[in-house]
Amino acid sequence: MNFEALKDRSIMLFGKSRALDAQEFTKLLAQHQITVTETIDDDPAMIVEGRLINPVEQQQIDMLYAQKAAPIIELEPFERWLCSAIDGETLMMSLKLSGDRERLMGYLQNIYIDNTLFLRLLKLYDWRGEGFFENDDNRDVTAALISRFYENIERNHNVQYANMGIMHLLNQSSDSGLIETIALLAPLQIALRSGCDNSTQKILNAIALHPNSSVKVLKQWVKNGNEEIQMLIAMRHDLSLQLQEYLLNLKSAVIDEVLSLNHTIAHSTALILMEGFAENIAKHITLDETLFERLQERDAVALAENESLSSEMQGRLAEESVEVRVALAKNPAITDRLFEQFLKGGEREVIRALIINPKMTSQEIERLYVQEGRTYAREIAASEKSSTAILETLSQLDDFEVQLALAKNSATPIALLYQFQLDSRLARAVKENPSFGKHIQRDNIGWDV
Repeated sequence: MNFEALKDRSIMLFGKSRALDAQEFTKLLAQHQITVTETIDDDPAMIVEGRLINPVEQQQIDMLYAQKAAPIIELEPFERWLCSAIDGETLMMSLKLSGDRERLMGYLQNIYIDNTLFLRLLKLYDWRGEGFFENDDNRDVTAALISRFYENIERNHNVQYANMGIMHLLNQSSDSGLIETIALLAPLQIALRSGCDNSTQKILNAIALHPNSSVKVLKQWVKNGNEEIQMLIAMRHDLSLQLQEYLLNLKSAVIDEVLSLNHTIAHSTALILMEGFAENIAKHITLDETLFERLQERDAVALAENESLSSEMQGRLAEESVEVRVALAKNPAITDRLFEQFLKGGEREVIRALIINPKMTSQEIERLYVQEGRTYAREIAASEKSSTAILETLSQLDDFEVQLALAKNSATPIALLYQFQLDSRLARAVKENPSFGKHIQRDNIGWDV
Protein backbone atom coordinates (compact mmCIF):
# COMPACT_ATOMS: atom_id res chain seq x y z
CA MET A 1 0.00 0.00 0.00
CA ASN A 2 1.17 3.47 -0.85
CA PHE A 3 -0.06 6.72 0.65
CA GLU A 4 0.77 8.65 -2.51
CA ALA A 5 -1.34 6.30 -4.58
CA LEU A 6 -4.29 6.89 -2.23
CA LYS A 7 -3.85 10.66 -1.99
CA ASP A 8 -7.07 12.53 -2.88
CA ARG A 9 -8.87 9.20 -3.17
CA SER A 10 -11.43 7.52 -0.95
CA ILE A 11 -11.96 4.12 0.61
CA MET A 12 -15.07 2.23 1.66
CA LEU A 13 -15.15 0.76 5.17
CA PHE A 14 -17.60 -1.99 5.98
CA GLY A 15 -18.12 -2.71 9.66
CA LYS A 16 -16.00 -1.07 12.35
CA SER A 17 -12.34 -0.26 12.79
CA ARG A 18 -10.56 -2.25 15.53
CA ALA A 19 -7.33 -0.72 16.79
CA LEU A 20 -8.61 2.82 16.21
CA ASP A 21 -11.99 4.28 17.03
CA ALA A 22 -13.99 5.73 14.16
CA GLN A 23 -12.93 9.32 14.81
CA GLU A 24 -9.21 8.47 15.07
CA PHE A 25 -9.43 6.25 11.98
CA THR A 26 -10.90 9.11 9.94
CA LYS A 27 -8.42 11.61 11.40
CA LEU A 28 -5.40 9.52 10.40
CA LEU A 29 -6.77 9.06 6.89
CA ALA A 30 -7.30 12.80 6.57
CA GLN A 31 -3.63 13.42 7.39
CA HIS A 32 -2.84 11.65 4.10
CA GLN A 33 -5.72 13.31 2.21
CA ILE A 34 -7.75 10.11 2.13
CA THR A 35 -11.50 10.15 2.77
CA VAL A 36 -14.10 7.55 3.65
CA THR A 37 -17.05 7.12 1.32
CA GLU A 38 -20.24 5.16 1.71
CA THR A 39 -21.00 4.67 -1.98
CA ILE A 40 -19.30 2.86 -4.80
CA ASP A 41 -20.24 5.74 -7.07
CA ASP A 42 -17.36 7.78 -5.60
CA ASP A 43 -14.93 5.32 -7.20
CA PRO A 44 -13.13 4.23 -4.01
CA ALA A 45 -9.51 3.11 -4.35
CA MET A 46 -10.16 0.10 -2.11
CA ILE A 47 -12.72 -1.56 0.09
CA VAL A 48 -11.77 -2.38 3.70
CA GLU A 49 -13.52 -5.28 5.40
CA GLY A 50 -13.73 -4.38 9.10
CA ARG A 51 -15.17 -6.04 12.19
CA LEU A 52 -18.81 -6.45 13.26
CA ILE A 53 -20.15 -6.49 9.71
CA ASN A 54 -23.93 -6.80 9.67
CA PRO A 55 -25.81 -9.04 7.22
CA VAL A 56 -26.74 -6.17 4.89
CA GLU A 57 -23.13 -5.03 4.67
CA GLN A 58 -22.01 -8.60 4.04
CA GLN A 59 -24.36 -8.83 1.06
CA GLN A 60 -22.94 -5.56 -0.31
CA ILE A 61 -19.37 -6.83 0.05
CA ASP A 62 -20.23 -10.08 -1.69
CA MET A 63 -21.82 -8.14 -4.55
CA LEU A 64 -18.86 -5.75 -4.90
CA TYR A 65 -16.46 -8.71 -4.77
CA ALA A 66 -18.38 -10.37 -7.62
CA GLN A 67 -18.34 -7.14 -9.61
CA LYS A 68 -14.64 -6.60 -8.89
CA ALA A 69 -15.56 -3.00 -8.21
CA ALA A 70 -12.37 -2.31 -6.20
CA PRO A 71 -9.66 -4.29 -4.36
CA ILE A 72 -11.01 -5.70 -1.07
CA ILE A 73 -8.60 -6.00 1.85
CA GLU A 74 -8.96 -7.00 5.49
CA LEU A 75 -8.92 -4.39 8.23
CA GLU A 76 -5.83 -5.65 10.14
CA PRO A 77 -3.13 -4.99 7.52
CA PHE A 78 -4.77 -1.67 6.62
CA GLU A 79 -4.79 -0.42 10.23
CA ARG A 80 -1.25 -1.70 10.77
CA TRP A 81 -0.14 0.22 7.69
CA LEU A 82 -2.02 3.35 8.78
CA CYS A 83 -0.55 3.25 12.32
CA SER A 84 2.98 2.72 11.01
CA ALA A 85 2.89 6.21 9.54
CA ILE A 86 1.80 8.01 12.72
CA ASP A 87 3.89 11.12 13.41
CA GLY A 88 4.90 10.54 17.01
CA GLU A 89 5.86 14.16 17.72
CA THR A 90 2.57 15.50 16.38
CA LEU A 91 0.56 12.93 18.32
CA MET A 92 2.45 13.58 21.57
CA MET A 93 1.95 17.33 21.28
CA SER A 94 -1.73 16.91 20.47
CA LEU A 95 -2.31 14.66 23.49
CA LYS A 96 -0.39 16.97 25.82
CA LEU A 97 -2.38 19.99 24.75
CA SER A 98 -5.77 18.31 24.72
CA GLY A 99 -5.38 16.15 27.83
CA ASP A 100 -7.75 13.71 26.12
CA ARG A 101 -7.51 10.69 28.44
CA GLU A 102 -9.81 8.49 26.37
CA ARG A 103 -7.83 9.11 23.20
CA LEU A 104 -4.54 8.40 25.02
CA MET A 105 -5.92 5.15 26.38
CA GLY A 106 -7.01 4.17 22.89
CA TYR A 107 -3.45 4.54 21.64
CA LEU A 108 -1.98 2.72 24.65
CA GLN A 109 -4.16 -0.27 23.79
CA ASN A 110 -3.35 -0.03 20.08
CA ILE A 111 -1.18 -3.03 19.25
CA TYR A 112 -0.01 -1.52 15.95
CA ILE A 113 1.97 1.45 17.26
CA ASP A 114 5.65 0.73 17.82
CA ASN A 115 7.19 0.12 21.24
CA THR A 116 9.09 3.40 21.35
CA LEU A 117 5.94 5.45 20.81
CA PHE A 118 4.06 3.30 23.32
CA LEU A 119 6.60 4.02 26.07
CA ARG A 120 6.51 7.74 25.30
CA LEU A 121 2.71 7.73 25.49
CA LEU A 122 2.78 5.71 28.70
CA LYS A 123 4.67 8.54 30.39
CA LEU A 124 1.71 10.84 29.67
CA TYR A 125 -0.82 8.62 31.39
CA ASP A 126 -2.27 9.96 34.65
CA TRP A 127 -2.62 7.13 37.17
CA ARG A 128 -4.62 9.44 39.45
CA GLY A 129 -2.73 8.46 42.57
CA GLU A 130 -3.78 4.83 42.43
CA GLY A 131 -2.02 1.52 41.83
CA PHE A 132 -1.68 -0.55 38.70
CA PHE A 133 -4.91 -2.46 39.25
CA GLU A 134 -6.91 -0.18 41.54
CA ASN A 135 -9.34 1.06 38.86
CA ASP A 136 -10.52 -0.12 35.46
CA ASP A 137 -8.47 2.36 33.43
CA ASN A 138 -5.24 1.61 35.29
CA ARG A 139 -5.85 -2.11 34.93
CA ASP A 140 -6.37 -1.80 31.17
CA VAL A 141 -3.20 0.27 30.71
CA THR A 142 -1.16 -2.11 32.90
CA ALA A 143 -2.47 -5.10 30.94
CA ALA A 144 -1.49 -3.37 27.70
CA LEU A 145 2.04 -2.78 29.03
CA ILE A 146 2.56 -6.36 30.17
CA SER A 147 0.99 -8.04 27.15
CA ARG A 148 3.05 -5.89 24.75
CA PHE A 149 6.46 -6.76 26.22
CA TYR A 150 5.97 -10.08 28.03
CA GLU A 151 7.62 -13.03 26.27
CA ASN A 152 5.31 -15.90 25.34
CA ILE A 153 2.24 -13.99 26.49
CA GLU A 154 0.12 -16.51 24.58
CA ARG A 155 1.18 -19.24 26.99
CA ASN A 156 0.71 -17.04 30.05
CA HIS A 157 -2.32 -15.04 28.99
CA ASN A 158 -3.46 -14.16 32.53
CA VAL A 159 -0.16 -12.68 33.62
CA GLN A 160 -1.12 -9.19 32.45
CA TYR A 161 -3.85 -9.07 35.08
CA ALA A 162 -1.60 -9.91 38.04
CA ASN A 163 0.51 -7.44 40.00
CA MET A 164 3.43 -9.86 39.90
CA GLY A 165 3.22 -9.84 36.10
CA ILE A 166 5.21 -6.59 36.16
CA MET A 167 7.95 -8.22 38.22
CA HIS A 168 8.11 -11.17 35.85
CA LEU A 169 8.26 -8.77 32.90
CA LEU A 170 11.18 -6.93 34.52
CA ASN A 171 13.01 -10.20 35.16
CA GLN A 172 12.58 -11.17 31.51
CA SER A 173 13.69 -7.89 30.00
CA SER A 174 17.15 -6.50 29.29
CA ASP A 175 15.73 -3.28 27.76
CA SER A 176 17.03 -0.45 29.94
CA GLY A 177 14.52 1.98 28.41
CA LEU A 178 11.58 -0.25 29.35
CA ILE A 179 12.94 -0.80 32.86
CA GLU A 180 13.45 2.92 33.43
CA THR A 181 9.98 3.77 32.11
CA ILE A 182 8.36 1.24 34.46
CA ALA A 183 10.47 2.44 37.39
CA LEU A 184 9.34 6.02 36.89
CA LEU A 185 5.61 5.22 36.66
CA ALA A 186 3.56 6.96 39.35
CA PRO A 187 2.35 3.80 41.16
CA LEU A 188 5.94 2.74 41.81
CA GLN A 189 7.05 6.26 42.69
CA ILE A 190 4.30 6.45 45.30
CA ALA A 191 5.18 2.99 46.62
CA LEU A 192 8.85 3.96 46.82
CA ARG A 193 8.15 7.02 48.95
CA SER A 194 5.16 5.92 50.99
CA GLY A 195 5.50 2.18 51.44
CA CYS A 196 3.53 -0.60 49.81
CA ASP A 197 2.29 -4.17 50.02
CA ASN A 198 4.56 -7.16 49.69
CA SER A 199 3.96 -7.80 45.99
CA THR A 200 4.76 -4.19 45.04
CA GLN A 201 7.86 -4.29 47.25
CA LYS A 202 9.04 -7.26 45.18
CA ILE A 203 8.71 -5.13 42.04
CA LEU A 204 10.78 -2.38 43.64
CA ASN A 205 13.37 -4.95 44.71
CA ALA A 206 13.51 -6.41 41.20
CA ILE A 207 14.37 -2.95 39.83
CA ALA A 208 16.98 -2.40 42.56
CA LEU A 209 18.72 -5.65 41.56
CA HIS A 210 18.20 -5.53 37.80
CA PRO A 211 21.52 -5.42 35.93
CA ASN A 212 20.05 -3.00 33.37
CA SER A 213 18.56 -0.48 35.80
CA SER A 214 19.89 2.96 34.92
CA VAL A 215 22.02 5.10 37.22
CA LYS A 216 19.15 7.61 37.26
CA VAL A 217 16.79 5.00 38.68
CA LEU A 218 19.29 3.61 41.17
CA LYS A 219 20.03 7.09 42.55
CA GLN A 220 16.33 7.67 43.05
CA TRP A 221 15.90 4.23 44.65
CA VAL A 222 18.74 4.95 47.10
CA LYS A 223 17.37 8.40 47.92
CA ASN A 224 13.70 7.49 48.37
CA GLY A 225 13.67 3.74 49.00
CA ASN A 226 13.48 1.92 52.30
CA GLU A 227 16.43 0.17 53.94
CA GLU A 228 15.67 -3.12 52.17
CA ILE A 229 16.05 -1.46 48.77
CA GLN A 230 19.20 0.39 49.83
CA MET A 231 20.73 -2.88 51.02
CA LEU A 232 20.00 -4.58 47.69
CA ILE A 233 21.64 -1.74 45.80
CA ALA A 234 24.64 -1.86 48.12
CA MET A 235 25.10 -5.52 47.08
CA ARG A 236 25.37 -4.67 43.37
CA HIS A 237 28.72 -5.37 41.73
CA ASP A 238 28.39 -2.49 39.27
CA LEU A 239 28.08 0.35 41.79
CA SER A 240 29.59 3.57 40.54
CA LEU A 241 31.80 5.51 42.93
CA GLN A 242 29.11 8.18 43.04
CA LEU A 243 26.50 5.68 44.22
CA GLN A 244 28.93 4.25 46.79
CA GLU A 245 29.46 7.74 48.16
CA TYR A 246 25.71 8.33 48.23
CA LEU A 247 25.23 5.13 50.22
CA LEU A 248 28.02 6.09 52.64
CA ASN A 249 26.36 9.46 53.20
CA LEU A 250 23.27 7.68 54.52
CA LYS A 251 25.28 7.07 57.71
CA SER A 252 23.56 3.73 58.19
CA ALA A 253 25.46 0.99 60.02
CA VAL A 254 23.44 -1.67 58.22
CA ILE A 255 24.14 -0.25 54.75
CA ASP A 256 27.82 0.22 55.61
CA GLU A 257 28.05 -3.42 56.67
CA VAL A 258 26.47 -4.59 53.41
CA LEU A 259 28.88 -2.41 51.44
CA SER A 260 31.79 -3.88 53.37
CA LEU A 261 30.78 -7.34 52.11
CA ASN A 262 30.79 -6.21 48.47
CA HIS A 263 34.13 -7.21 46.95
CA THR A 264 33.77 -4.72 44.06
CA ILE A 265 33.65 -1.48 46.07
CA ALA A 266 36.29 1.12 45.36
CA HIS A 267 39.36 1.05 47.56
CA SER A 268 38.59 4.58 48.72
CA THR A 269 35.26 3.27 50.00
CA ALA A 270 36.97 0.29 51.62
CA LEU A 271 39.36 2.57 53.50
CA ILE A 272 36.43 4.54 54.91
CA LEU A 273 34.66 1.37 56.02
CA MET A 274 37.78 -0.27 57.41
CA GLU A 275 37.44 1.35 60.81
CA GLY A 276 34.16 -0.39 61.57
CA PHE A 277 34.28 -3.43 59.29
CA ALA A 278 37.92 -4.39 58.86
CA GLU A 279 37.16 -8.12 59.05
CA ASN A 280 34.56 -7.97 56.25
CA ILE A 281 36.83 -5.84 54.08
CA ALA A 282 39.75 -8.19 54.68
CA LYS A 283 37.72 -11.25 53.66
CA HIS A 284 35.97 -9.86 50.61
CA ILE A 285 37.64 -6.86 48.96
CA THR A 286 39.54 -7.34 45.71
CA LEU A 287 43.08 -6.63 46.89
CA ASP A 288 45.98 -4.55 45.76
CA GLU A 289 49.34 -4.26 47.51
CA THR A 290 48.41 -1.16 49.53
CA LEU A 291 45.20 -2.66 50.87
CA PHE A 292 46.94 -5.94 51.59
CA GLU A 293 49.55 -4.27 53.77
CA ARG A 294 46.94 -2.22 55.64
CA LEU A 295 44.75 -5.26 56.25
CA GLN A 296 47.62 -7.55 57.19
CA GLU A 297 48.29 -5.27 60.11
CA ARG A 298 44.60 -5.09 61.08
CA ASP A 299 43.33 -8.66 60.66
CA ALA A 300 45.65 -11.21 59.05
CA VAL A 301 43.36 -14.14 59.89
CA ALA A 302 40.39 -12.68 58.03
CA LEU A 303 42.68 -11.56 55.21
CA ALA A 304 43.84 -15.15 54.73
CA GLU A 305 40.29 -16.08 53.67
CA ASN A 306 40.31 -13.55 50.80
CA GLU A 307 40.13 -15.34 47.45
CA SER A 308 41.84 -12.51 45.56
CA LEU A 309 45.18 -13.07 47.35
CA SER A 310 48.08 -13.37 44.95
CA SER A 311 50.49 -16.29 45.38
CA GLU A 312 53.08 -13.86 46.76
CA MET A 313 50.56 -12.52 49.31
CA GLN A 314 49.67 -16.06 50.36
CA GLY A 315 53.34 -16.83 50.87
CA ARG A 316 53.75 -13.85 53.18
CA LEU A 317 50.69 -14.81 55.20
CA ALA A 318 51.91 -18.40 55.51
CA GLU A 319 54.80 -17.09 57.61
CA GLU A 320 52.39 -15.72 60.21
CA SER A 321 50.64 -17.59 63.04
CA VAL A 322 48.99 -21.02 62.99
CA GLU A 323 45.58 -19.29 63.03
CA VAL A 324 46.48 -17.49 59.80
CA ARG A 325 47.69 -20.71 58.17
CA VAL A 326 44.44 -22.45 59.18
CA ALA A 327 42.44 -19.67 57.48
CA LEU A 328 44.66 -19.96 54.40
CA ALA A 329 44.16 -23.73 54.35
CA LYS A 330 40.39 -23.21 54.13
CA ASN A 331 40.72 -20.73 51.25
CA PRO A 332 39.55 -22.33 47.94
CA ALA A 333 42.01 -20.07 46.10
CA ILE A 334 45.09 -21.41 47.90
CA THR A 335 47.88 -22.19 45.45
CA ASP A 336 48.76 -25.81 44.71
CA ARG A 337 52.30 -25.22 45.92
CA LEU A 338 51.15 -23.88 49.30
CA PHE A 339 48.54 -26.62 49.61
CA GLU A 340 51.23 -29.27 49.21
CA GLN A 341 53.52 -27.40 51.60
CA PHE A 342 50.82 -27.37 54.29
CA LEU A 343 50.05 -31.06 53.77
CA LYS A 344 53.69 -31.95 54.31
CA GLY A 345 54.03 -29.50 57.21
CA GLY A 346 52.23 -31.78 59.63
CA GLU A 347 50.36 -29.08 61.56
CA ARG A 348 47.21 -30.90 62.54
CA GLU A 349 44.89 -27.87 62.72
CA VAL A 350 46.09 -26.77 59.29
CA ILE A 351 45.56 -30.26 57.83
CA ARG A 352 42.06 -30.38 59.32
CA ALA A 353 41.31 -27.18 57.42
CA LEU A 354 42.80 -28.60 54.22
CA ILE A 355 40.49 -31.63 54.40
CA ILE A 356 37.40 -29.41 54.06
CA ASN A 357 38.99 -27.34 51.28
CA PRO A 358 37.44 -28.06 47.81
CA LYS A 359 40.98 -28.66 46.52
CA MET A 360 41.40 -31.74 48.69
CA THR A 361 41.36 -34.93 46.58
CA SER A 362 39.95 -38.35 47.37
CA GLN A 363 43.45 -39.80 47.04
CA GLU A 364 44.87 -37.45 49.68
CA ILE A 365 42.00 -38.24 52.04
CA GLU A 366 42.68 -41.94 51.54
CA ARG A 367 46.37 -41.41 52.34
CA LEU A 368 45.61 -39.36 55.46
CA TYR A 369 43.13 -41.96 56.68
CA VAL A 370 45.61 -44.80 56.23
CA GLN A 371 48.51 -42.93 57.83
CA GLU A 372 46.78 -41.03 60.61
CA GLY A 373 43.98 -43.36 61.62
CA ARG A 374 41.43 -41.59 63.76
CA THR A 375 43.29 -38.28 64.04
CA TYR A 376 41.17 -36.61 61.36
CA ALA A 377 38.10 -38.83 61.69
CA ARG A 378 35.57 -36.00 62.07
CA GLU A 379 36.87 -34.01 59.13
CA ILE A 380 37.09 -37.08 56.88
CA ALA A 381 33.57 -38.10 57.92
CA ALA A 382 32.33 -34.68 56.81
CA SER A 383 34.10 -34.71 53.43
CA GLU A 384 32.17 -35.53 50.26
CA LYS A 385 35.51 -36.67 48.79
CA SER A 386 35.75 -39.58 51.22
CA SER A 387 35.16 -43.02 49.73
CA THR A 388 32.16 -45.17 50.65
CA ALA A 389 34.47 -47.72 52.28
CA ILE A 390 36.01 -45.08 54.57
CA LEU A 391 32.62 -43.66 55.50
CA GLU A 392 31.27 -47.10 56.33
CA THR A 393 34.31 -47.83 58.50
CA LEU A 394 33.99 -44.51 60.33
CA SER A 395 30.32 -45.23 61.07
CA GLN A 396 31.45 -48.03 63.38
CA LEU A 397 33.27 -45.60 65.68
CA ASP A 398 31.59 -44.84 68.97
CA ASP A 399 32.01 -41.09 68.44
CA PHE A 400 28.92 -38.89 68.28
CA GLU A 401 30.69 -36.04 66.47
CA VAL A 402 31.87 -38.43 63.77
CA GLN A 403 28.37 -39.86 63.39
CA LEU A 404 26.87 -36.38 63.22
CA ALA A 405 29.32 -35.45 60.45
CA LEU A 406 28.33 -38.60 58.56
CA ALA A 407 24.62 -37.82 59.00
CA LYS A 408 25.17 -34.41 57.36
CA ASN A 409 27.45 -35.66 54.57
CA SER A 410 25.65 -36.00 51.23
CA ALA A 411 28.19 -38.68 50.22
CA THR A 412 27.19 -40.97 53.08
CA PRO A 413 25.49 -44.16 51.77
CA ILE A 414 21.70 -44.13 52.07
CA ALA A 415 21.73 -47.34 54.11
CA LEU A 416 23.81 -45.61 56.78
CA LEU A 417 21.52 -42.58 56.77
CA TYR A 418 18.55 -44.85 57.45
CA GLN A 419 20.41 -46.24 60.48
CA PHE A 420 21.27 -42.77 61.75
CA GLN A 421 17.65 -41.68 61.38
CA LEU A 422 16.73 -44.09 64.17
CA ASP A 423 18.92 -42.09 66.58
CA SER A 424 16.90 -39.11 67.83
CA ARG A 425 20.11 -37.08 68.16
CA LEU A 426 20.89 -37.56 64.46
CA ALA A 427 17.40 -37.70 62.92
CA ARG A 428 17.18 -33.98 62.13
CA ALA A 429 20.62 -33.94 60.46
CA VAL A 430 19.57 -36.88 58.26
CA LYS A 431 16.33 -35.19 57.23
CA GLU A 432 18.25 -32.05 56.29
CA ASN A 433 20.79 -34.04 54.26
CA PRO A 434 20.10 -33.12 50.61
CA SER A 435 20.97 -36.57 49.24
CA PHE A 436 18.53 -38.21 51.64
CA GLY A 437 15.80 -35.79 50.58
CA LYS A 438 16.42 -36.56 46.90
CA HIS A 439 16.34 -40.27 47.66
CA ILE A 440 12.98 -39.92 49.40
CA GLN A 441 11.54 -37.87 46.53
CA ARG A 442 12.90 -40.20 43.91
CA ASP A 443 11.43 -43.28 45.53
CA ASN A 444 8.22 -41.53 46.53
CA ILE A 445 8.53 -42.37 50.21
CA GLY A 446 7.01 -40.01 52.78
CA TRP A 447 8.59 -39.09 56.10
CA ASP A 448 7.76 -36.70 58.92
CA VAL A 449 9.63 -33.43 58.92
